[in-house]
Amino acid sequence: MEIILTAMLVVAATSIVATPSHAELSAAMCSGTEEAAQLPPEQDAVSAAPQNHLVLFENEELRLLEVIVQPGERESLHHHKWPSVLVVDAFPKIEIYGEDGNRIASRAQGSTEPPVIMRVPPQLAAHSIHNVGSKPFHAIRIEYKTACEAK
Repeated sequence: MEIILTAMLVVAATSIVATPSHAELSAAMCSGTEEAAQLPPEQDAVSAAPQNHLVLFENEELRLLEVIVQPGERESLHHHKWPSVLVVDAFPKIEIYGEDGNRIASRAQGSTEPPVIMRVPPQLAAHSIHNVGSKPFHAIRIEYKTACEAK
């Protein structure tokens, strides 16, 4: 079942990139793209927190990640340099921290029941999720690697 779901997400994500009406993201979704290109590669989510970010699929246009943070776990600081769509299907109580160690408010936490679907611009500031709940945090992140490039 998991393989079928992954395949469906890859097909859906690929069709979104290929469809011109969807490929033109709002300015807000592409804000910070130039700065994102300068981010240290070792702080990329897959490099900095590989135990929490599993690459399910990747090509020149997309990267599809499965994100899991176990109860009590705090992932390593990382960033996301591409705009993305985040689909959270298990949303326990979490705390998000910035590079300075201070807690960051989450716009989605507690606002609705899963699934929670968010369009997310590049996340330039390093951050980490601390799962303070009793169940795993689980999400699929579809990162659009070329969506904000000048055509």
